[in-house]
Amino acid sequence: MPALRDVHPWSTVRAALPREGPSVVRIVVAAAVSWQVCVWLGATQPPVYAVVVPLVAVRDAPGSALNVSLARLVGVVAGLAVGIGVLAWLRPSALTVALVLAVALAIGMVLRIGDTLNVQVAVSALLVFANADPASYAVARLWETAVGAVVTVVLSPLLLPTNPARSFVAALRDVADGAAEDLLLAADLPGDPADPARDDLAARLRHRTHGRDDAARRLPDQLASARRAVRLHPLWRRRHTAGLAALEGPAAAAPEITALVRAHVADVVELGRRTDTREWWAASAARNREIVLPLAEAVAAGLRGTPDGDALARAAEALRAHSAADHSPLGGLVRRPLRRMLTVLTEPAGVP
Repeated sequence: MPALRDVHPWSTVRAALPREGPSVVRIVVAAAVSWQVCVWLGATQPPVYAVVVPLVAVRDAPGSALNVSLARLVGVVAGLAVGIGVLAWLRPSALTVALVLAVALAIGMVLRIGDTLNVQVAVSALLVFANADPASYAVARLWETAVGAVVTVVLSPLLLPTNPARSFVAALRDVADGAAEDLLLAADLPGDPADPARDDLAARLRHRTHGRDDAARRLPDQLASARRAVRLHPLWRRRHTAGLAALEGPAAAAPEITALVRAHVADVVELGRRTDTREWWAASAARNREIVLPLAEAVAAGLRGTPDGDALARAAEALRAHSAADHSPLGGLVRRPLRRMLTVLTEPAGVP
């Protein structure tokens, strides 16, 4: 039986390190190179603005660093123009700040890169107010930001690039295996409501299913991002395009499967807790488990993109046996999400 374990903070760090460690390395290296290039080009003050660019622009997808760097550079230019222009006519005041923000944010809506408001325009405009010499500040800010943008765009794809296709596949497999594990944990919850461990296990299981559902809902967007990134990378394009296309069905089916798992877990917890249903549940839990065992196998395999026909057939047979043995409304309630899972896994949307 799978175990529900408390997550130690260090475990979270260890789990995040393979995913976030390469980004940290890319940021540190790109920042150091940007700083040194500015020094070689004659910077007389610490070139902090060049270092800020990789900090905010480095991303896993190869095209995103270019987008964010361009957004930042364009935002800096526009923001400096707004800030210096307004200060040439007005003294700093609350009204002046409000005017600068309104103009800068309006420009940021026009100069957006992708679907995001370019707030860099407003940030750069406001920073002009904090400098005693706006003109010299503007020159340093502009050329250092340009250096940081160029270094970031050049180095980001070369420094430990995260393979977005592999990241998506790993996320899909986590959802697939986790959803199957949640079904098994629900089937193995202690049947005695007086068992002191039951409430704690049930609460943690329900929390897990909520997190799993959130992760599944992110999968279609993750797949779309991975496919865009793969198209921009010549090696990844040949290696992963077909594989990602084959996983479109499982990624689309995953959110419904995890929602159904959540519903089933909630039913199991409630039926085993309530005084008017606990006896019925104690008598039918074993039959429910006969459905869940092959269905969990089918969920794990189907959402991984490798449908298991034998597990699907065994789950369907167990459902028919359960339906024949229990005609009660409660029996129908328990079977409904399980039957729908089986349908989703056998539909074309759920099977590549």
